[in-house]
Amino acid sequence: MKKYTFLIYHKEYQEFLQSLQDLGMLHVIEKGTGELTDEALRDQYQLLSQLNAAIKFLSKREVSHQGIDSKNHHDGKAVLNQLQNTQHELEQNLQALAGINKEISQLEPWGDFSFDDINKLKEVDITVRFFVCPIKKFNPEWLSVYNIEEINRIGQSLYFVLFQENEETIEIDAEEIKLPVKSLSALKNQQKDYEKIIQKTEEVFDLFASKYIPLLEETKQQVTEKLDFDKVVLNTEKQAEDKLMILEGWAPREKEKEINSHLEKLDVYFESSSPDVNDNIPIKLKNNKFNKLFEPVGELYTMPDYKELDLTPFFAPFFMMFFGFCLGDVGYGLVILLAAIFLRFKVKGAMRSILGLGIFLGAATVIMGFISGTFFGVNLIETNIPWLESSKKFMLNTDQLMMLSFAVGFVQTIFGMGIKAANKAKQFGFVHALSTIGWIIVILGGATLFGLSKFNLITPEQFKLYMIIVGGFGAIFIFFLNSPGKNIFLNFGLGIWDTYGMASGLLGDLLSYVRLFALGISSAVLGNVFNQLAFSLSPDIIIVKQIVTLAILLFGHGLNLFMSALGSFVHPLRLTFVEFYKNAGFMGGGKKYDPFRKKFNIEQELTN
Repeated sequence: MKKYTFLIYHKEYQEFLQSLQDLGMLHVIEKGTGELTDEALRDQYQLLSQLNAAIKFLSKREVSHQGIDSKNHHDGKAVLNQLQNTQHELEQNLQALAGINKEISQLEPWGDFSFDDINKLKEVDITVRFFVCPIKKFNPEWLSVYNIEEINRIGQSLYFVLFQENEETIEIDAEEIKLPVKSLSALKNQQKDYEKIIQKTEEVFDLFASKYIPLLEETKQQVTEKLDFDKVVLNTEKQAEDKLMILEGWAPREKEKEINSHLEKLDVYFESSSPDVNDNIPIKLKNNKFNKLFEPVGELYTMPDYKELDLTPFFAPFFMMFFGFCLGDVGYGLVILLAAIFLRFKVKGAMRSILGLGIFLGAATVIMGFISGTFFGVNLIETNIPWLESSKKFMLNTDQLMMLSFAVGFVQTIFGMGIKAANKAKQFGFVHALSTIGWIIVILGGATLFGLSKFNLITPEQFKLYMIIVGGFGAIFIFFLNSPGKNIFLNFGLGIWDTYGMASGLLGDLLSYVRLFALGISSAVLGNVFNQLAFSLSPDIIIVKQIVTLAILLFGHGLNLFMSALGSFVHPLRLTFVEFYKNAGFMGGGKKYDPFRKKFNIEQELTN
């Protein structure tokens, strides 16, 4: 990155910022002025939130998008207001309909009658009271004592009315009901009217969705650009009685010539410089097409610091393999692979990148599922399929899979320590990496000698001799070169502390990788359980048997695929962010490079 500082006369500042926004390469340095204290910005944020909500609401409707010519139509804010008013009317109508439905449910047990008749009885001093009680609690003697008429029986409830003179005081052990003053038929007519209004409103929403989403997206783009513009103004330092504007920002080093050429045409004063040690420099990752697919995964944790290595290319292959290891089923892998390929042709924008990642994860699942010998929960190693016999030699049993998970963990741990050494050498000099290199020598050398001894390639005496040599050589780096420039006693003390941390942490890290094996086995076991349930619970009736079996298989494997895929994504994340990042000495905390620029035109974005 290159740091740019601009000095602009205040009357030329707006034009300069517009030009800078068109250029779209400068990441403006925030001055911490508290942008949300500005009322205009708060309004912009609120409008942006409303536009996002409107677009999300309309995008859920399954309609064909016709679009409109936004240049010949009123602006998106008017459409947004109209949409919000319609949503408010819909909410009011839904509340009114809910109230009517409640009143209908209260009146239905009593039938359709007119309250005009009830009022006529009141004129002759007769009051009609409505009661409900459990049938078991209804006292038959009430029929002879009071003027009671049974109206209805629903379930275990009995509905009846009591006729009494206005001056009488009658207490009955039943629940008295206060009914709506409208007739049932009138309420049902109102219900139909509101349902028609709501249906018309839904049609209006469909019309909005088919025509106005691009316009709302364009308005969102304009608001976002205006918001970015205002934020830049707030991050401008003013000098000389607000006559001079000072703006600072970052730009990629490879764009320096292009930026300088553009600025020289504008005839503005600027300076460019290399980053300082204490600068908070934004991060722009540079990866090939494969590694770029995994950048969103790394960003779930944090961006790397400017001075350290980007670990995306280093964890990407491991993450893909871990996902496949955890899911570990050829059938599930094919489902993910084919679904991702199919959907990738149907979507646009950022989702294509996510589905591209899904393609690789699905392919890894197919490969690891073949190695573990599982196809939709069926153990391929135990099947008697002639054409599969020659391939079974590549499949691993459970013991071998567990050892493979340990081996993979060991490789990634040593690999992470190698990255840590490279990072230290890059940031502080090679001598600062010697302690980590010492640990790599001890661990890798010890494991190699153990393997050679295990296969009788070296004698026990040679093993002891070589271990002393390797351990002694590594110990020099670990105990005496871990903190260059400090005295030998402090180095030795830090080496002891480092040894304690390594001894207690390394085994725990390796054991964490057993989760790869455990999740893969659990996925296979659950798949097999659903297979057994499907064929054992199906009735022995032609057609019905096949339908029930298929239903259980689809539901069971669908549920297993969803839960296992979720775990297969989360647990590799943990292994990456906890074990690998720790062993690689990853610090993170960087801020993503976000240049001040015009947003892409929505029509171009939709067609790409």
